[in-house]
Amino acid sequence: MVSKLHKPKGSVMKVNEDNFCIVPFVQLNTRGKGDARVCCSIEGIDFGIPKEMTLDEINSDNYSSNTDVYNLSKDKIEDLWNGPFMRNFRMKMLNGERISNCDFCFRMENSGFGSKRTGKNKRFLERVKPHLQKYYEANGYVDVMPQWWEVRLSTKCNLSCVMCSPNLSSMMYKEYSKWGDKITNQMQGSLDIAKRSGEEYLSQSKFFKEQIMTNLEHVLYMEFRGGEVFADRHSIDFIWSIAKTDYAKNISLDISTNATLITDEIVDLLNHFKGGLLRFSIDAGQEKDELIRYHTNWDSVITSIENSNNLHDKWEMVTQTCLQALNCVGLVPMLEYFDNMCNRTNNERFHLGFTSVRGKEWMRHELVPLEYRQKEITDLEKFIKKSWLCNISKHKRRETKTIQGLIKALSAKTRIDNDLNKKAKEYYLKLNELRDVDYWKTFPHLEYLNE
Repeated sequence: MVSKLHKPKGSVMKVNEDNFCIVPFVQLNTRGKGDARVCCSIEGIDFGIPKEMTLDEINSDNYSSNTDVYNLSKDKIEDLWNGPFMRNFRMKMLNGERISNCDFCFRMENSGFGSKRTGKNKRFLERVKPHLQKYYEANGYVDVMPQWWEVRLSTKCNLSCVMCSPNLSSMMYKEYSKWGDKITNQMQGSLDIAKRSGEEYLSQSKFFKEQIMTNLEHVLYMEFRGGEVFADRHSIDFIWSIAKTDYAKNISLDISTNATLITDEIVDLLNHFKGGLLRFSIDAGQEKDELIRYHTNWDSVITSIENSNNLHDKWEMVTQTCLQALNCVGLVPMLEYFDNMCNRTNNERFHLGFTSVRGKEWMRHELVPLEYRQKEITDLEKFIKKSWLCNISKHKRRETKTIQGLIKALSAKTRIDNDLNKKAKEYYLKLNELRDVDYWKTFPHLEYLNE
């Protein structure tokens, strides 16, 4: 298999920075049960990185849940890191290819948002660029272990977000299972995938944790995802074990959280590290957020955000708002809350950030008629003119650019797709029934689904 990685005789490295991504040279992504991805944004390798196939060899006939993939709860990191798949993937980057499995990042960039590709390139490209020729000559072999870990330690979560799935949230898994044969076909499909995956608690794997601990000397960044990281005691304890080492002062963290469980203990834990970025997954204000991220209590969100102000000054915070059909109208009250908080506390390390829904095409904001989104665009333009974040904060250019990117995304042409709208309507109506709530009342623009 390794022979397939060899360069044609006399070939020359042809890096194209318009397509290039540094991620496969510096980072690995693990899922809750131990299988891995190049990163969380990659598409088409949903079952993990195969041991005996490269990307070009994967197809629907030979790649399935039965494929022999690396699992870091039992396989060595170094075997995966320089196995056939990863080396071949790197060679594609070094040969200037645009890999179709990476299209999500390009879609994000074209929509006016940042992407994992641009973010990681900004942080790592200049650092690694002097070594790329060496990696090319070695057929994609990288002699430094991962410097950035993107770890999904478990799927334990205290919320059941509408844009999530049961294989990523233990709460959603419990809900779907409890509802039994009342759920829709698409809900059943998501539940079946979760059942095939089984329990996902990499945070309980002694083998994985020992491997990470013995490789901490190479680590500069650790990115923790869930479920909800702070809902899993094993995850918290694992991060504590790293925090108590001498390496912690050299490691920056990047943590996604639904901002409901940031206690004094969590602040103390995070303050042991060099610093980092705390991403608040909040999608709207108060009652809207409580229906999008179901089981959220807005008071706990406020408490968690206030507690985060006790992090040391090398920490920054950012919203990780997932733009989708429900919140593409009505975002401004949430933005005004954060703006008032930053003004009140003179908080110069809090930033606004947006991403896009993925995997549930029927929740795309482009399906909502532009006429509904137009008022939101007008309100956002007013926000730019009057907000503390966009006019007084020392990061005012950054925050203004972020809102302008959001406006660009919201200005997209209306997408007409009756099949997707039918799926969306079926989903929200079913949630109304099973949760005894009213999505139409809270999100009146959903009336477009009845037109």
